[in-house]
Formats: sequence, C-alpha cells, structure tokens
Amino acid sequence: MPDPDDAVAAVLDAYQDQLLPASTPSHRANSSLAESLVQSLLEHLARYAAHQNLNVHDTLEELHQRSLDHSGAEADPVHNFRLGAQVQIRQQETPTGAEPRYPRWRGFITSLTETPGGDARCIVRVPAVAKAVHVTASELEPADALLPIATRTAGVVHHARDAEQAITALTAWLKRNADTLPVTYPEKLDDLGRLAEALAGWSGGTTQGIIHPLFARNPGTAQQAKAPAEDGPRPAPVARLAAMGFPQGPETIPPDEPPAVARRPERSQRRPRRP
Repeated sequence: MPDPDDAVAAVLDAYQDQLLPASTPSHRANSSLAESLVQSLLEHLARYAAHQNLNVHDTLEELHQRSLDHSGAEADPVHNFRLGAQVQIRQQETPTGAEPRYPRWRGFITSLTETPGGDARCIVRVPAVAKAVHVTASELEPADALLPIATRTAGVVHHARDAEQAITALTAWLKRNADTLPVTYPEKLDDLGRLAEALAGWSGGTTQGIIHPLFARNPGTAQQAKAPAEDGPRPAPVARLAAMGFPQGPETIPPDEPPAVARRPERSQRRPRRP
C-alpha cells in the first residue's frame, strides 16, 4: 500500500517547484519552509475548490476541530461531532474515569442525541463487526479518514460510509448477474475485494467480517457464485472472498463476536487515576 506521507511530500515538491525559484532549498530539509508551503497549499486548495464548486467545507471544519482538540489541556475533551463523522473508540479513560468498553474500532456516526449533561449519545456504524455501537461522545475521538480507494466500476471512494454502500451495491449486482456473467463481472468482483479489504483494515476487522453479513442477507450470492457458466469467467473468488480474512488495522475482530463490555477491575486492582 502506498505511503500517503510520501504522496504528500511529492505534492509539496511539485508545489514548491511551481512557486519558488529553483535555487530555494527543498522543504524536506527545512521545516519552516514546509510549514509555509502547507499553509499556502491549504489556502489555494480551498480557493480552487470554491472556483470549481467543490464542497470541502466539512473537511476543513473537521480539520479545524481536530486542531482545537489537540491544542492543549484546556481543550474540550468531548469532540463536537456531526453526523457522518469518521470516529474511533477512545482507549484512554473518559473524563469520568470510565474504562473503554470496546476495542479501537473505527466507524462513522449515524445518530446523535443531545443529553442534559452535555455528553451526546451516539450510534456508530462499525463495518468491521456489522453492528451499531451505542456510545457517548466522550468515548469517541476523530479517526484518520479512510484513504481514497480507486475502483474500476464504482469510481473513487473517499468515505467509510460510501465504501460500505458500494460493497452492498456490488454484492447485490454480483448476485443478480451470477448466471449471465456480463463482461464487467470480473471488474466488479475485483472492486468488491478491493473495497472490502480496505474497509476491513480501516475499521479494525477482517474482509470476512465486512462481506459475511451481506452474504447472510443474500444467501444466494455465494451459491450462485460457485456455479459459473462453462465458457465464461469464473466468479468463484466471491465465495472464497467471503471466507478469507485480511487482519489489519488496530484490532482483528471475529465477525460474529458481539462487542464485549470490559468489566471494571476490583477497586484494589485499579490503577491510580492520573492527577
């Protein structure tokens, strides 16, 4: 998998070459120059997006909020989340001293409910376990966004929610066309594997954990995939993909295992709270 840091450095190389004289030292050896280039590039990207009618406002606001969250001890520990935000389960104690109830799963928020105490209740869709996880906002923190996934039949997918929707659509299409095997069948099959592997690695599970629930809802998919036409491309990889795991990311989660709620240790065994 390409390193996104290398890609960003290459972008800054090209940006510097366009704006500054060739005699200027490289930003790779000058942190002050790199900082200035990043600031300028962000400003120009926002301006370019406005001219091209591209919606990047949510992304810029999310970056700003993350900056506030990490700006110091006085920052509000409860993130000002919004619907669709890509988040992960905190592994540190919450402000109330509670231990984390779940592994470091990643997902996206599908519901937000304000509470009188100010700690909003959230429902997080976690693709790795195909379950809706009920948590409070203080149990969450911003997650690194899912890296863009280039596919041949579904375009470029930028968000975990969109990846899951694309996987659902591809699975349904493969089921409907398993008997006729259109010419695009192998490409869609490849895209299904590409999306499932990337989403599993990001959310903290396995490829099986992503695809298995879809087969459970559409039991004919795997069976039809095992019976290709005599002379056509063989879709058997769909069935193999459903039984294959690619353990990546922060945790490897068995797909059918319900979220375990961690018990608090006995008072004598608890580690002292940080001052």
